[in-house]
Amino acid sequence: MPGPKTHDIFYRQLKKKLSADTISNFKHYDDYHIFAQGHDFFIYYNFYKIWNQKKLDKNVQESVLLQEHKFQEFVYNYLKTAKNTGAIEDEETRLFIGPGYVMHHLLDAYTHPYIIYYAGDHTRDPNNSTWHHGIVENLLDIYMMQKYEFIDPRTYPVHLEFELQKAVSPELVTTLNESLQTTYNIEHGGNKIEIAIKQMPLFMKTLKFDKHGTKRVIFDSLDPLLKGTSSFSYHRNVEEVNPYLNEEHEVWLHPMYDTIKSNESFIDLYNKALQDGAQIVDGLEKICQSGRINRDDVYSLIPDIASTYGLECGQEFEIRNKKYVKK
Repeated sequence: MPGPKTHDIFYRQLKKKLSADTISNFKHYDDYHIFAQGHDFFIYYNFYKIWNQKKLDKNVQESVLLQEHKFQEFVYNYLKTAKNTGAIEDEETRLFIGPGYVMHHLLDAYTHPYIIYYAGDHTRDPNNSTWHHGIVENLLDIYMMQKYEFIDPRTYPVHLEFELQKAVSPELVTTLNESLQTTYNIEHGGNKIEIAIKQMPLFMKTLKFDKHGTKRVIFDSLDPLLKGTSSFSYHRNVEEVNPYLNEEHEVWLHPMYDTIKSNESFIDLYNKALQDGAQIVDGLEKICQSGRINRDDVYSLIPDIASTYGLECGQEFEIRNKKYVKK
């Protein structure tokens, strides 16, 4: 992923990297940081039905389509649809695709292989003792909140930050409906994202905000049965994240290919995504302002990489390399 707060912080910090021309076109940039959740909205959609495995599987399947397939094509179809309907004049529609969706995908692509390697897993697996991936992402969220926002995640009412003060524009919903249908054959995708945006505060309040640590106790007790509830509560000690930061810059392997190696830390990867991402967002905004949505221009700007494994879209993902954590 990473977690919702890490993406949220990334969106806010990205603003400082963008060109003056781009920022001048985004008068309401700060109002739409919730757009940083990108394709994860499909996972948050009707999250309270998470105990229904069939509904959960459908949410995950639709999110995976966006994560691992046709990234360039979707961005192009989105912009083309927005141009044809006039929605490209809507600042909200442009904020969603650039600083929101594309930057969510890019941060995932840069950091997700790292998280998978250190967590040792990706999706929930009933054969595993728990869902380590979710736990690592949750700890990274806590770490980022303390490092950059100087707040105590255990007591801070984080859910209040995810309340969108304005209604989602109909232009954005229509653009998403048409482009998601065209690219992935997902029906009413824009409507689902609109609902998920409204549900985000409740998601954060129900699962993440845990002032007294009561939910943590409950979620930990349920984890052996449900495999993953230990990844919810923010009422954790930040020191638990230390094994997953790689501040010593040890060599780690790409989870799919042991020929791809790096010694970058999580923060190194995060900062690289910020630097590269700003150039992409600036480029996207120039394309939008030009009024000419050309496939070659979009494809030359947007790397066709999967957010799951950070390599070319459409590959079969299989974890072959992971860090051995001594028990």
